[in-house]
Amino acid sequence: MIKADTNYESNLRKKTIELALLQYGKKYKHGKNGPDSFDCAGLPWFIYNELYNINIYEGGIGLSTTTKIMTSSYGILRLFNEKELNKDLSLIKTGDILFFHRQSLNDNKPSNNNRYPGHCGIYLSDNYFIQSSSVKGKVIISSFIKNEYWKNVLVGSKDILSDDKILEKIKNEKV
Repeated sequence: MIKADTNYESNLRKKTIELALLQYGKKYKHGKNGPDSFDCAGLPWFIYNELYNINIYEGGIGLSTTTKIMTSSYGILRLFNEKELNKDLSLIKTGDILFFHRQSLNDNKPSNNNRYPGHCGIYLSDNYFIQSSSVKGKVIISSFIKNEYWKNVLVGSKDILSDDKILEKIKNEKV
């Protein structure tokens, strides 16, 4: 088993964010995984598939692709207490996938009672994340500090690049 090399992992996180930022401004389109347009789950899928040949939907369960990413066998999942107002974001790392419960049973109505994530994005750093927004119609950068809404509906994060089996796969494929 390959132990996490922090410099190697840090370089992977940098590559992840660089590719994510290149998608800024591209169109939102439901059901799309890039390269010209994305839905919210399509953006992280494209980044991890393009850079590391990882299908982050694989093995996931649920109807939505966001739920499939959250439940897939890849990565380390962290869940937040949905009722907690002051969520500790210090464990979230650059490149982690963020999960939000924005929709109730796919009816597109915001709901804090929803137990299923309806939206996701990729954490950049310093309380900023990138997402493909259906409301804005494109890939945008958002802030937990400038808009408390996102912190309030954050339900979890998934750290793909700290998972030893992922690091081993990437090193073996010399990505």
